[in-house]
Amino acid sequence: MKKNRIIICILAAITSFYSCTTGLDELRVNPEGITKPGASSFLNNSLYQTVTHISRQAHTINQQLAQVAVLRELTGNNQIHRYQINSSTFNSMWATPYRQLLNFREMRRLGTQQGDRNYTAIAYTLEAWLISEITDIYGDVPFSDALKGAEGNSTPKFDTQKQIYDSIFVFLDRANDLYDLNKPLTGDDILYNANITANVTKWKRFTNALTLRLLMRVEKKGAIYQDKLRNMLANPVKYPLMRNNEDGATLVYTNITPFVNAFYDVRDLSFNGQIMYSHSFIGKLASTNDPRLPLWATTVGNGYVGLPVGYPASDPSYRTGSYSTFILALKRSKYFGDIMQYSEQEFLMAEAVLKGYVVGNAKTNYENGITASLNYWGITDATTFLNHNDVKYDGTLERIIGQKYVALFENGFQQWHDIRRTGFPTLVTGPDMQNDGRPPARLQYPLSAALYNKTNYDEVSARIGGDNLNVKVWWMQ
Repeated sequence: MKKNRIIICILAAITSFYSCTTGLDELRVNPEGITKPGASSFLNNSLYQTVTHISRQAHTINQQLAQVAVLRELTGNNQIHRYQINSSTFNSMWATPYRQLLNFREMRRLGTQQGDRNYTAIAYTLEAWLISEITDIYGDVPFSDALKGAEGNSTPKFDTQKQIYDSIFVFLDRANDLYDLNKPLTGDDILYNANITANVTKWKRFTNALTLRLLMRVEKKGAIYQDKLRNMLANPVKYPLMRNNEDGATLVYTNITPFVNAFYDVRDLSFNGQIMYSHSFIGKLASTNDPRLPLWATTVGNGYVGLPVGYPASDPSYRTGSYSTFILALKRSKYFGDIMQYSEQEFLMAEAVLKGYVVGNAKTNYENGITASLNYWGITDATTFLNHNDVKYDGTLERIIGQKYVALFENGFQQWHDIRRTGFPTLVTGPDMQNDGRPPARLQYPLSAALYNKTNYDEVSARIGGDNLNVKVWWMQ
């Protein structure tokens, strides 16, 4: 009897508990939580995470491949400046960018579903930008089949780089046509503050500047791209471009959590303790009295000293020598989040004029590019620098790309992309270079692609001629 009484009490307690918790269900809902996310909820965090990741990876990888900097360590198997590259480098621009690409794609889906033309246009633009970063590093990569894990496809095929670029231009055209310049964004915007109506046009200008960058990258690959480039530049009303540094696509870090410089909390040693400026980069800037040099590099004695690329590891003097490295203030620079600066657009325009894609004055665009870069770094007077004999416009592509290379400092992987596309500036070969002294044409696919997507990995490897550093990406061929 006592036992039955206990059971009845327990059942009563359980019944009472469930009735109470059922009554509290409404109180469990966070009134500030997002139950139905809008397209706007994806923009800031995804953009910040993407730019920050690319910036961190490029500080090590691009800086060495573009011979801006040299790793001082004399041992180890990831001496990128020697073209001795390990598998961790191949992974770096794969998993994280694809995760953010999924966020941009979801932003586009929601923007389309909710009838928000501006968020849809921005998502198209950011998808185009990010997949261009991925494909320009690796070549053929998953795109049309990518990000379909929820649909049961965890082994995506690898699209050709040409297919990807053709999709990119479709995306950018759609974006340009979608923008509603009379309607502000409904959420905060860390790039352009386009919740103010007048700033929506900056997104459109960035879309077209990005189109210009990528069309110039593939302009040798056929008349279809050349004609598209000509048509775009001939119609500035339909395809407006950036007008000044304020239109540049740069995350101006507040350095207030969470939107801090990519290196804000990185140890000093990790930022500049083992990576030194190269002899060739320091020499290029010092020989022209480039006013950006003291803003970027530490001094050694009364001057600047760079570490030679591919220096002989057997010589102990390189371990004890003093070399210029990155000024620590750059760790907290508010201008370290470049996607595309106005100065890059002007160098692209100078090249386009030089090659006859549009009528204009290449010298003016070239000087605009230099001036914009100097202004970006707080240097207001460009006259002396522009008149230096080794800086003056001389009508050559080498001169244009030479100054563009400097202006692209810490701008993702753009220096390396331009070197592979144009051959400028000419890279140095050091005594201890690996890979027979040949600069890598691409990075190899990460190990995960070979392990978990083997059938498609084997197919693409056979298609491109082997998964190695020396296979040229499509626009290099």
